[in-house]
This record gives sequence, structure tokens and C-alpha cells, in this order.
Amino acid sequence: MALAVEPHYTSQQCPNCGAMVKKSLSTRTHVCKCGCVLQRDYAAAINILRKGKEKIATSGHGGSKVSKRKPRNALGS
Repeated sequence: MALAVEPHYTSQQCPNCGAMVKKSLSTRTHVCKCGCVLQRDYAAAINILRKGKEKIATSGHGGSKVSKRKPRNALGS
């Protein structure tokens, strides 16, 4: 299952504290006042994953349903 998540500002937001840390595209390391230091793309990936999980949690999708039917044997009974 694929889930679309808006990637806007995911490399600017600190995955640790949520603060916005503005940086140019050439800046490859995320450094925040809270002490979080990560490679920029890794920080963005954490934020995208978090957004996806939040989207699933608020939409009510993503959980697997357990069948309450009794399993059938090879003969179908």
C-alpha cells in the first residue's frame, strides 16, 4: 500500500523538537539548537515517516482486520 505524504519543509523541520531550521539546498547537515545533528536527508526521512504514521492514525486506515470466522479444513467444513 502506498501513502502520499507532502514532503514540503521536511528537511527544514527538526525531527527531534519540531523547530524550523532554515537552510539552503547546499547545506547537507541538519543542526538544531536542541542538539540534534543529522544528515539532512535522514532528518527529512524521519519527518516523512512521522507524517505518514500520523496520516494513517487520523484517517482510521492501516490497521489489519482479524477475521472472526472459524478456519475451514481442507474439506471445507
